[in-house]
Amino acid sequence: MEYTNNIASIILRYLQKTISIEEMKILMEWLNEKEENKVLFFQTKEVYELMYKDRYPCIEEVQESKERLLNKIRKEENESAEKNTLKKKQIQSSFAKYIAIAITSIGLTLGIEYFLTPKEKIIYSELNIESGPRKGFLTLADGTKVFLNASTKFRFPDKFGETSREVFLDGEAYFDVISNEKAPFIVHSSKQTIRVLGTRFNVMDYSEDDYAITSLVNGKIDLSTISESGVSSEPIILQPNQQVFYNKSNELTTLSNIKIDLSRTWVNKIYHFKDEPLGQIASRLEKMYGIKISILNETLKNTEFTGTFKLDQELDEVLQIINFERLFSYEIVNEEVFIK
Repeated sequence: MEYTNNIASIILRYLQKTISIEEMKILMEWLNEKEENKVLFFQTKEVYELMYKDRYPCIEEVQESKERLLNKIRKEENESAEKNTLKKKQIQSSFAKYIAIAITSIGLTLGIEYFLTPKEKIIYSELNIESGPRKGFLTLADGTKVFLNASTKFRFPDKFGETSREVFLDGEAYFDVISNEKAPFIVHSSKQTIRVLGTRFNVMDYSEDDYAITSLVNGKIDLSTISESGVSSEPIILQPNQQVFYNKSNELTTLSNIKIDLSRTWVNKIYHFKDEPLGQIASRLEKMYGIKISILNETLKNTEFTGTFKLDQELDEVLQIINFERLFSYEIVNEEVFIK
């Protein structure tokens, strides 16, 4: 199979977990073509992971990796010179392909080397919001405002790079993003990658939950879901007042039109739910109140409810609001709620 220089960008998208299904097929075919490709891939993966963990490799290590690649090229060249003329054309073709891959690899390494310079080093901080009826707020280096819901972890840099603004979310957050066409704002969560220029939207993606919900208030966003195997879907473009529900268990995505009223959201200390399964409501209450909720009936877990409550209300009051039709009974024992 013939490859072009885009194998480098495909490798990077794999490492960043934004690779498409079609690109994954190309990568797998390239890896299986010969052992050298696998060695190169894992060398690149190792350097990338060192960078991601803020354990930056030195320039000497990168240079050594480049030298190994060049030595392989020289060895291939010497061996090809010894072949007979009948196979010359075939050898040149094979060698040309190898050179193309090696050049791509060196280009990728040089790109990594560029990011090793001190001025490009981006330091990330992490903010953890504990469980309970509370929220966090911060303004990022570019002026973007972020509201964080309970039981949320948020990683963000002290300053952004020139070509992108990337943050990492485990939980729920509302973003009011400052527009910058030269540097898209990218939110990475457990099973989603969201790219925007300037807009307002809400993301709920707790890594322990089996679903993720993203709602757009205004502007436009591109959203890709990430499968269990790490493959990214084709981007879904959201328009204002649209919502994406991603089921992590069966990897199904649902796009729906909704009416977003900011005055009735958790950002304003209001939790409004409309036709939501009780299991989903209970999952959110666990994070808001720092308790465990056990629903002892599977049918009840999938029964939908509608209601509104304030985040400073007692849990017992909230459960009565949800159960105004008296469809279940409950008891609270030692910080755990049993619903039946």
